[in-house]
Amino acid sequence: MKSAQVAYLCTACDLGVPLGTPRAVPGGSLHETWRLDTTQGAYAVKQLNPALLGQPGMTDLYQQTERIAAKIAAHGLPAVTAIDRQGEVLQRYEDEVFLVSRWMDGEALLPDDITPERLQQVGAMLARLHALPLPQTELPPLNWKPFSDDDWDMLTIHAADLGVSWAYQVRAMMPRLVEWGKWYEEASEHLNYTLVVSHRNLDPENILWRGEDAFSIVDWESAGLINPVVDLVETALIWSGLTTGAPSEERFAALMQGYVQAGGMVQETGRNALRGCLGIWLGWLLFTMYRSLGIAVASDEERQHAIKQTPHVLAVVRVLAGHLELWADWVDKWL
Repeated sequence: MKSAQVAYLCTACDLGVPLGTPRAVPGGSLHETWRLDTTQGAYAVKQLNPALLGQPGMTDLYQQTERIAAKIAAHGLPAVTAIDRQGEVLQRYEDEVFLVSRWMDGEALLPDDITPERLQQVGAMLARLHALPLPQTELPPLNWKPFSDDDWDMLTIHAADLGVSWAYQVRAMMPRLVEWGKWYEEASEHLNYTLVVSHRNLDPENILWRGEDAFSIVDWESAGLINPVVDLVETALIWSGLTTGAPSEERFAALMQGYVQAGGMVQETGRNALRGCLGIWLGWLLFTMYRSLGIAVASDEERQHAIKQTPHVLAVVRVLAGHLELWADWVDKWL
């Protein structure tokens, strides 16, 4: 961060006098985050990616998701929210936009540190979140946009023309990607009947723990409407190892148990829920493919990161589709 940016934020948000230079926080593939220490405490400063903010509707989206987080925090859940300055959470200085929040001490859990007890806590928290009486009419409707065959076709052709490393790997999967997109489209007809407001990205890195029982939930930029069982199942799969190896049924069951014991209800078939999860990952695959081609990136470094990330996302999609029936059985045990 530049010293002029720090000075502006300290004045605009009444943060006090800065103590030293802000420190970059590792992690996060879309935005840069800094720790800023001042005479009034420690703050997290997220410098939003200008390439993403330039996309239609993104500025409104960030304001909207922070309003969601504030309402959830008002109900007593440990949501970390941005500082609101006279009704404005986005702090603008010249061509840069920032979100500023109180720094929350805590650590994201590494895979080996995820215990059944903590999984039950995450499940219970998700049940509380889904049960909150939050107004949905203020939010845009959930867009179950079908995946276009042309999207996969044009993106892979463009990638091949540019010599992108994953081009032929993804193109070889096109028939399956089209088929999986249709699975998602069919499931969406059922999943759209029941929606809740949720975080929609409760990965382990977005929950910071202080000891065994206390935690804070950060990074609300994906918040919005979602089918509760899709949200639950995707969260359970991530926490049980979807992106780091084969998911553990024991861990999956622990999170589901915490959810149900806290009053959450599983009211969708496992097959529909898993197909909804598959759609989320297909959408993420498209996003990384676009960024691999230089769309919605602010630097070549971001583009190279997306190129490396795309095969990993494709692998998750393939694992989800290949294990869909097995994992659907895991879900159906809780109906």
